[in-house]
Amino acid sequence: MHPNLKTATVALGLSLLGSVCAAQSAINTYSGSDDAADTSGPWTQSAAAETSFGSAAAGFGSLQTLTFEAQALGMGGFTQGNASVAISGSDYGNGFSGVSNTTFGNLYGFNVTSGGSQWLGAPAGSATFTFAGGTHAFGAYFTGLQTVFSGSSLMVVTFNDGTSQTLAVPVNANGGASYFGFTNTNAFSSVTLSNVSNDAWGVDNVSFTVTSVPEPGSMALMVAGLAMVGAARRRRANRAL
Repeated sequence: MHPNLKTATVALGLSLLGSVCAAQSAINTYSGSDDAADTSGPWTQSAAAETSFGSAAAGFGSLQTLTFEAQALGMGGFTQGNASVAISGSDYGNGFSGVSNTTFGNLYGFNVTSGGSQWLGAPAGSATFTFAGGTHAFGAYFTGLQTVFSGSSLMVVTFNDGTSQTLAVPVNANGGASYFGFTNTNAFSSVTLSNVSNDAWGVDNVSFTVTSVPEPGSMALMVAGLAMVGAARRRRANRAL
């Protein structure tokens, strides 16, 4: 155990930045927790929450998932698909900070991707996910979370207008895996996961929605089709005169 880890009250803050207007939006949360589950699973409750989140999120567009498997190890930021990830804070090395492929047990961060090995940790810093074009949903596995120092809820969602929600996520005192996700009827542009306690937690399989945008060729066909419909209507109108 790193001397600066697991030494303070555990808390996890999520700051949602962008064009979210909490007063006019509808926010639904999805969560599940598998107390003391092994690093190899199963994570039954977490997987059920992921499934519920995915079904709801699909109503806002297609889902993309970051597994971190294709990323270089360490604290360097990266872009994958429609998401850019920036990592800040102290670097305690592989198994604790940045993209890692090492785990020290279920009280710490670990991989949840089937057949994979990599995950993201920020025991003394933050990770910001910025979404090109915005998103309506965000969900992820959180691993190795503990509340042994206070027994309180770990997660707080703070919106850009200053309002916040304390999530009723049953994060346990014995590590394992938990899933947290939410959908929002208003799009937001980024999410920052901040570790304010130095707890050695991890995040993996980060999912978000991508709003479908017609490709240039499809858009041109659509415009041409509308023009043809308009011309046909004008011809019919001229005949009626």
